Amino acid sequence: MRYTYLQAAMWAVLYVVLALSPLGLMLLDPLPEGRGFWMEFGVAIGFVGLAMLSLQFVITGRFRNFAMGFGGDNLLQFHLATGVLAMGFILAHPVIIIAHDTQFLAYFDPRVNFMRAFALVGAATGVVLLVVLSIWRKKFRLIYEWWRLSHGVLAFLVLLAGLAHTLQVGHFTDIWWKQGVVLFIATGAMGLLVYTRVIKPRILARFPYQVTDVVQERAEATTLVIEPIDHRGMHFEAGQYAWITVNDTPYSLQQHPFSFASSAEEPSRLTLTSKPLGDWTSTWPDIEPGARAYLEGPYGAFTLRWDSPCGAVFLAGGIGITPIMSMLRTLDDRDDERPLLLIYANESWEDVIFREEIEGLKHSLNLEVVHVLEEPPDDWEGEEGYVEPDLLDRHLPEPCDESFYYLCGPEPMMDLVEPELVKRDIPLPMIMSERFEIV
Repeated sequence: MRYTYLQAAMWAVLYVVLALSPLGLMLLDPLPEGRGFWMEFGVAIGFVGLAMLSLQFVITGRFRNFAMGFGGDNLLQFHLATGVLAMGFILAHPVIIIAHDTQFLAYFDPRVNFMRAFALVGAATGVVLLVVLSIWRKKFRLIYEWWRLSHGVLAFLVLLAGLAHTLQVGHFTDIWWKQGVVLFIATGAMGLLVYTRVIKPRILARFPYQVTDVVQERAEATTLVIEPIDHRGMHFEAGQYAWITVNDTPYSLQQHPFSFASSAEEPSRLTLTSKPLGDWTSTWPDIEPGARAYLEGPYGAFTLRWDSPCGAVFLAGGIGITPIMSMLRTLDDRDDERPLLLIYANESWEDVIFREEIEGLKHSLNLEVVHVLEEPPDDWEGEEGYVEPDLLDRHLPEPCDESFYYLCGPEPMMDLVEPELVKRDIPLPMIMSERFEIV
């Protein structure tokens, strides 16, 4: 995405500092008497795990200016990776302490204190479910909306249990100001969840939209045409996305992120295109014109750059054409004359979404289009198979220090093309990619 190595390093350092800050504060005077290395080490990683869990609410809070340049997909991957690490710290906390002194098994004994044991076992189970259901949601056939609800509720309850446990034990938090720090961190994080789920929808309710048309595209894709009701619409950069709810109220579990496919020059006529890849997208053809909708955004750093005189290279696969289509339509509306290359991979010729419009853009833009088909028709004279190194060698232009490469498509294609571009000495900040698995 759009970031430098220095920016990435600074964000990484900031994250580590914030994750360790509660531990540092607890070690300030006055300190309680020491209880041995492994005991204190187990307590320390518990503090770190609690801090990391709190930071998860910040990472997914949908703040437009947060970690600018990294993009929503990168933040979600970081959220998952740090979530797994936080789970490890939280679970290791009691294991190390009990291994050091088995008397702490009493914390999990309902005969000693039922509510305490219930809360701690529930928190441990909850943190495991948070990670397991996030990684294997589709294997468990858990509907996205219910996963989203359970994810928020579980995270809230686990953090609440961790806060109560920290204050109840009180070994390092027996001073009022230390208790205040713990309360500030945990309640602040939980407050972010309330803001995202309660306050933001209230704001969205003031800016409703309606679906004015439902267009059937190739490859079973559907385009929703959405227009604002009594307001100016949403100004966005080509390539960005928004969270959409099609419902009479924005307070709905059914909220999903989709890239804009329309030109950024038309904020009063927005289009979103998707294939039936999930429970909700399969219902798009049944949406009636006039249906109320709400949009939250825009978000994302997968955006068109205007400071590149060398032009741009677009590599799309299947429905990954949607944000790139927004870029091409925006370039067309702005009469851009820079050289552009689109390499577009699909299973068959009939699966090429926006096929006719793309052909038309070749005449109004300085655009070269290379279609790549896995199953080409008998009379096909173009590229066949997949977007592989040899194909890139044939079509990629000579490297230019000011040329950007935009990638959006299936995971296998992305995993192959990204390292191939790096091998060609294209700097990482010039490679813009979008990976979204939420549907």
